[in-house]
Amino acid sequence: MRVLEAAIEPGRPDAVGKPSLRARRGDPVRKLPDRVWRLPRQEGDEAAEEGIGRILALSDGVFAIAMTLLILEIALPATRRAEEDLPKALLALWPRYLAYVLSFVVIGRFWVVHHQAFRLIARYDAVLMWLNLLLLMFVSFLPFPTAVLGAHNGSPAAAVLYAAAVVLAGAASTAYWWYASGRGGLLRPDVGAAQVRALRARGLSSPAFFALTLPIAAFAPYVAEILWFFVFPLNRITYVWFSGEKHDRPG
Repeated sequence: MRVLEAAIEPGRPDAVGKPSLRARRGDPVRKLPDRVWRLPRQEGDEAAEEGIGRILALSDGVFAIAMTLLILEIALPATRRAEEDLPKALLALWPRYLAYVLSFVVIGRFWVVHHQAFRLIARYDAVLMWLNLLLLMFVSFLPFPTAVLGAHNGSPAAAVLYAAAVVLAGAASTAYWWYASGRGGLLRPDVGAAQVRALRARGLSSPAFFALTLPIAAFAPYVAEILWFFVFPLNRITYVWFSGEKHDRPG
């Protein structure tokens, strides 16, 4: 038992009263520089985590409010014979239901991408903050074109407005990630090049896809609305295609 205790505690004498072999040779771990075997939390690291936490708190709040505002645009119109006309009135709101589901998934997708990106970002600077605010501005604007699209179903102007709003939000979402993973150098050191490439490609796929549907929305708005739902599998396919390796992250 004493031999075992001496092996566990390097400075303790062994069974015969002599210093243990590890104590005589010196603890090799203790000889390493502190930066190798110890990972102290620096004030800069704590400040960076606190700053990113505030960015995420603001972002989550804006995303939540924008998603909540979508449902406020669905209101039951007044009817003279409420009980008899209620089913018909509810069915007549199908364009608003469709616009709500589409925008909820679009904003939710932006939030998922934002969450995944900031898990890989270790630091922040003023440029990243402003780019993130730009994204939040366009996200908070999305309930308006959603309401227009639901109220004016089949209108080319409403479809073009909606597609343009998603293009702007998608471009802002892509911009902050390209900056953080490129010129800004704000990512964690363990983030691989394949993952950066895949996230960049996925970020570009959404605004590019909606931009390509702008001419279709101008002449065939119903067709454009159907095509918009295909952007979600396109995002996933793009991520897998450009990743080149498996990542344990939901897409």
